[in-house]
Amino acid sequence: MMPMKTITERHVQAIWYDANLRPRHLTTRRGSAVTVVSPGEWNLEAGPDFRNAVLEIGKDHRRVVGDVEVHLCPSDWDFHKHGADPNYRNVVAHVTWGCGPIPGSLPPGAVSIWLGRFVSANTEFAPEQIDLMAYPYARLPLGSRPCEEAIGHDPDLAHEVLTEAGKHRLRMKARRLAGRLCASGGERRQVFYEEVMTALGYKKNTMQFRRVAERVPIDTLPEENAAAKTALLVAGTFEEWDRSGYRPHNSPERRLASAADIFTATPTMKFADEVDFSKDACKGMVTMMCGEHCMGRGRAGAIVANVIAPFALAEGRTSTLPDWLPPEDISEPVRLTAFRLFGRDHNPAAFYSTNGLLIQGLLQIHRDYCLQMHPDCGECDLARRKEKAA
Repeated sequence: MMPMKTITERHVQAIWYDANLRPRHLTTRRGSAVTVVSPGEWNLEAGPDFRNAVLEIGKDHRRVVGDVEVHLCPSDWDFHKHGADPNYRNVVAHVTWGCGPIPGSLPPGAVSIWLGRFVSANTEFAPEQIDLMAYPYARLPLGSRPCEEAIGHDPDLAHEVLTEAGKHRLRMKARRLAGRLCASGGERRQVFYEEVMTALGYKKNTMQFRRVAERVPIDTLPEENAAAKTALLVAGTFEEWDRSGYRPHNSPERRLASAADIFTATPTMKFADEVDFSKDACKGMVTMMCGEHCMGRGRAGAIVANVIAPFALAEGRTSTLPDWLPPEDISEPVRLTAFRLFGRDHNPAAFYSTNGLLIQGLLQIHRDYCLQMHPDCGECDLARRKEKAA
């Protein structure tokens, strides 16, 4: 079988997802035949890799519907503690590239599929044949989706819809922060600091970064940069980091060092009192937080959109929702939602990528509609709602 060092988890996900790559005849580790009616929807949020898969198992074609988790090795299931995580209780299939003991903590009835065994039997297969950047978008229907027909073909309407959704998302964030501030007993600086640290954790390590901020409160964080880095890095040694998908230059340790930079070398804490969210002011915040390469502009933009602006709204320091926010890095949920709304060949700069508020709007649409829809978009009512509003 092909060495695992040439195969990544992303390769295995793509093979499972794409019927042109996935072997037709599969069996479970215990020898039961498996027919993949639907591989499920590629999950771009936390939780199992694929949602709502449909499989037929055994000679009697017993139909099961549920989630699928993909790993390189069977032992990764226990390593990531999925057995104790309620988000994985609906897993019906554990798909792996390599072989090993079947985890005892799989949900009752879940099957184990050694996918690598079947793929490696094809002597013409090579991992470099798979364009990893094309997934999950390579499986999007070539035709227009209902939302594209109703909204995406009208740039003015699309801008209005994304702006509305982005402002709704800001209000939701502000309400959550208002609750945190109320429960904090007046520790507003600590709340702000924890929120910025959480944003630096990205998607996979948000709670770990928040716990570091709780271990090293803002009032005890050393003012000297080297000492602050040491304090945060030591606090980080108590955490179990999720390093999957991260490149070395973006490791949790590098981001903890960046956190020390932005809280000692830049005036980040002063943004807890910010009242000006004009375009020039927002650009200035990003420039200050970036400092001497403390962080990228995309992450700084995300902090403005996800922390600084909602924090001001929560405290009532501003009542005007901005029409523009600094752009942040384009995540997979944003890219997938934009592909559905504007088509495969759209120009991101023409629709959303230069305005962080519109990116927030795409994230909200992904949450409210794309995560709830039928796999082929057929039951999504975003377009119908807009038609009714018209």
